[in-house]
Amino acid sequence: MMEKFRVGVFLFFLLILAVLTFSLSKSWRLYDDGYEVTVETPESKEKDNKDNTPEPSDRLDLEDGNGKIYWKQYFIYPHGLVTESGGFGPDGILTHARNLYSISLKDGKVQKLFSHDVYIWDFFVGEFSKKSVANTIDDPKEDVLQIEKKLLIFAVTEDSNLDGVLNYKDHKFVFLFDPETNKLDSVLPQGYHFRKLLFNSLKNHLTLILGKNPEPQLKNIRKKLPEPNIKLHVYDYDVVTTKGILSGSLESLTASEQNP
Repeated sequence: MMEKFRVGVFLFFLLILAVLTFSLSKSWRLYDDGYEVTVETPESKEKDNKDNTPEPSDRLDLEDGNGKIYWKQYFIYPHGLVTESGGFGPDGILTHARNLYSISLKDGKVQKLFSHDVYIWDFFVGEFSKKSVANTIDDPKEDVLQIEKKLLIFAVTEDSNLDGVLNYKDHKFVFLFDPETNKLDSVLPQGYHFRKLLFNSLKNHLTLILGKNPEPQLKNIRKKLPEPNIKLHVYDYDVVTTKGILSGSLESLTASEQNP
């Protein structure tokens, strides 16, 4: 009898441990820098067609308070909004989402910005100024961005590290959305990804620090390969002409000076 009691107590605590582990794993997956978006493959699409069971996801709900009116004429709704501190925007908050919807208050037209779910790392209006403090000694300085009537979007659209999900570990790309024309334009040159936003450039100029995408490496199951050295460049994009200028890299200049 005593032996059965001990086995029963052991199984009870084992069940509690399993439930806690499952609950925590779900929380970590959702709130670790937002969430992950599973990459669609032909195999996953075929499985979805056979099994119509809906995948767990946030439903569209215009009453959830996440949508905002921009420029008094456009309602922007982030699907699956998750926020955290940080970011380059005017309020210093990162706003993650699966997708963005634009509803024109002039004619009622609805626009889905990305054709399928992506990992939106952050988005905000392109025209603002904010105070920033480098240290406790200097006076606050004003950082200014002057991209007129455009929504600036930083999003992961490609599984760059080939782990099957889109999240903050993948390369981020930059897009500009014009609600007046419903156009979503990709800003970056081919083969580069976003690293940092720079302020105080010319009006309707978007200045960024970009990283050159490293050559794909074969995975080694025996040992972890070192992180590739990423060359950084300054990129200035003219929103009006939709043309950009990419600088050379400081690393290349340093290498040429060392080997004259």
